[in-house]
Amino acid sequence: MTTFLAISFAALVLNILIGMVANRFIVLFICFDWFRRRKLSPTDLILCCLGLSRFIMQMIMILNTSVLSFAKHTYSQKYMWIIITTFWIFMNTLNLWFAAWLSVLYFVKVGIFSHPVLLQMKRRFSRLVPWLLLGSVVFSAALTIITMTISIYVFSETCFFYESLSHNSNSSAVEALNPCRYLPILLHSPSLIPFIVFLFSAIFLISSLWKHIRHLQSSGTGIKDLNTQVHLTAIKTLASFAVLYLFSFVAVIVQPTVPLIHEHLWAITVFQNMSAMYLSGHAIILILVNPKLKQGFVRMLPHLKCCLCEATS
Repeated sequence: MTTFLAISFAALVLNILIGMVANRFIVLFICFDWFRRRKLSPTDLILCCLGLSRFIMQMIMILNTSVLSFAKHTYSQKYMWIIITTFWIFMNTLNLWFAAWLSVLYFVKVGIFSHPVLLQMKRRFSRLVPWLLLGSVVFSAALTIITMTISIYVFSETCFFYESLSHNSNSSAVEALNPCRYLPILLHSPSLIPFIVFLFSAIFLISSLWKHIRHLQSSGTGIKDLNTQVHLTAIKTLASFAVLYLFSFVAVIVQPTVPLIHEHLWAITVFQNMSAMYLSGHAIILILVNPKLKQGFVRMLPHLKCCLCEATS
């Protein structure tokens, strides 16, 4: 089990580092392109904010993993739990809002529809993107403060998992904390609204693709046109995000119920790997499906290889 813990921890570090490199590349590439062209498209703005939020989330994961591995006793102090959890909930909610606006943008730009409200939205959405992103920051901060205030005052005595379970590993102590199983759900309730927005946009995009394919079939022109490919690319991006996020959500919900003792650290590390995979995996997918980011990453590879060779020599 100690060997498995070491392997899981090494995989977690590698997972986080890959994600940090990918998200940092997205942010820096878009910023350099912005300075060079003197303009920033709504898609690039959302991708830049998304990459930045995920980079910060991965820094929080490094902090949390370091404390968990090398200063486990620190979790017996409530202030550490409050600080890490507050920043994580805020960045997670903000990250989901950015992903939701990216989903809406894909639907607005790619989707085929004739409803007047959607047509107005198609014309005006690009100008609203900066304000939507700013509003997401304010709204996420407000929801995080409200959620953490409720959590601290309602569950402070019995539901600080790492404080209680790090000192009690018997079944009676775990059984006594049964009401606390609702705390992770409460802590992640702010992310429910942006995830619903994301899902509805993805569903509308899929229905738009289905409508477009039926139109092509009825006209006898085949279904493999440019618009279909654009639809499929956007849907693959959104579907991969949904799958990775659901895996991460399950890991985050289950992880606090694992006792913080040496025999269970391997399980906590596995759950953290699932969370890190969501942040790093979708960043890589965004690079691969975006032609501009993909070309920039391919151009960067020789320089990265030279840096690695110099570092190892």
